[in-house]
Amino acid sequence: MRLIDIIRRSSTRRGLAISAAVITATAKADDTSALLSILERKGILTKAEAASVRTELAKEKVTAFRTEPASAEKIKLSTGLTELKLYGDLRLRYQNEQRDGQLDPLFVGVHQDRNEDDRSPSGSPQSRWRFRLRVGAEIKLGEHWFGGLELSTGQASDTGNQTFENGFDDYNIYISKAFLGWRPNDSLTLTAGKMPNPFYTTELVWDSDITPNGIAEVINLGELFSPAGEVDALNKDAKKAVAPSRGESPWGLSLVAGQFIFDDNNENNFDNDESSDAYLFQTQLVGSYKFANGVKATVAPGWLVYNAASVSGLQNAQPFNDSPTVSGATRNINLLLAPGDINFTAFGKKTKFLWDFAYNIEGRKRYEDIYDLAFLRNDRGQDSDDRISDPDDFTSNHKLLDDIAFLTGFQVGENKKAGDWSLLAYYRQAGVSSIDPNLNDSDFAGSRLNTRGFKVGVGYNFTDFAIGALTYQYAWNLRDNLVGGQATGGSAIADTNNISIFQVDFTLKF
Repeated sequence: MRLIDIIRRSSTRRGLAISAAVITATAKADDTSALLSILERKGILTKAEAASVRTELAKEKVTAFRTEPASAEKIKLSTGLTELKLYGDLRLRYQNEQRDGQLDPLFVGVHQDRNEDDRSPSGSPQSRWRFRLRVGAEIKLGEHWFGGLELSTGQASDTGNQTFENGFDDYNIYISKAFLGWRPNDSLTLTAGKMPNPFYTTELVWDSDITPNGIAEVINLGELFSPAGEVDALNKDAKKAVAPSRGESPWGLSLVAGQFIFDDNNENNFDNDESSDAYLFQTQLVGSYKFANGVKATVAPGWLVYNAASVSGLQNAQPFNDSPTVSGATRNINLLLAPGDINFTAFGKKTKFLWDFAYNIEGRKRYEDIYDLAFLRNDRGQDSDDRISDPDDFTSNHKLLDDIAFLTGFQVGENKKAGDWSLLAYYRQAGVSSIDPNLNDSDFAGSRLNTRGFKVGVGYNFTDFAIGALTYQYAWNLRDNLVGGQATGGSAIADTNNISIFQVDFTLKF
């Protein structure tokens, strides 16, 4: 049945059939959703009628798929399934890493040559051939329910990369997404499970590969006051949340909240941290405005906080797990966030300036937690009157820049079809007590803190589905006197003087 026939049956408004027929005559199957949105926005269809048409079209596609002859008959789909989308990608990567560690010879704080300016011991070069495979599905069940699942190589939450090694061994597959969602109306979307990141963010605070576990809510505040527009219930990007639109209105405003289980602990324990499950809570207000000249600005202030609890078993690039000397790796993380961007067109290319900012309200306490178990003394290997402050001297050594992280840069172009190219460049820095090393981008400095540096990447589409990319990142230490505790010992979340990472990627999307 053609779209025009369904619309005729769904509505009796005068002139509807003629309008729809004209548009449908030139529309492709992929344009159906856009067509219905236009008809709804023009008042030709009501929301209920448009929803009914979408449901019937989805059912027709599924029915046609089920009734295909020969081999297609072997595929059985649930009768409740109204839409199914399969997707995947395979990425091959070469990565070269060169690093000098911010770690003095033992004992910690003792320089063997007595040179207090020497902070560059032997380097740590590493060269790897790697791959990442992801296969997933997005589903819609009826008018208000949706879900998704994804399988991926790599167990660590912040990367799906798997290194080619171990004499041709086979590699494990893990569940990277498994979520369900409910959208009762255009104003509210609820999602539960292991889901795409629902927040508007950059690589500064959240690694793009992380799919958090828990519950998330998106409230389209614009829809509460205006009947126009609709909310995209499913995060198609799986990397960055997009502020819901309000049809023709230049304004967009939504509230996003997430309550995530970070680590499960045994409640039968005398230690408060070890008996408490670790939770992460984030709330964000995403606002956007599109100017008459096509320029669009987005700002998304937010608040991210953990409870104090033990963390163990993390396998991220630079995991901060609890140890015999550390209890409560999530303690004193209380962040104010302010990401944003300005989108416009320059020389026929989509361009945007982007930024992010994070400030840890409890940064001083976090800093002292990191160093509290480093039993350093001014008389151990260093003169008491030297110009290097010991890490245990909290009063004089802690600085505001330890609690702040920020990113600023630009992106030109995008990679969607053959011939497309893109350029991304930014500068960023992160203090040792500013953000969680278990969440931030695993590529930049290997998630390490007390770093500053830049990233430059270019991508080119050889075909619609084949993309090549080159990326170079260089970072060096923000402060060169942070030695000891969990910074350069233990979890070693800030053990780098300088680090360079070069990546060559080839990706096939299907």
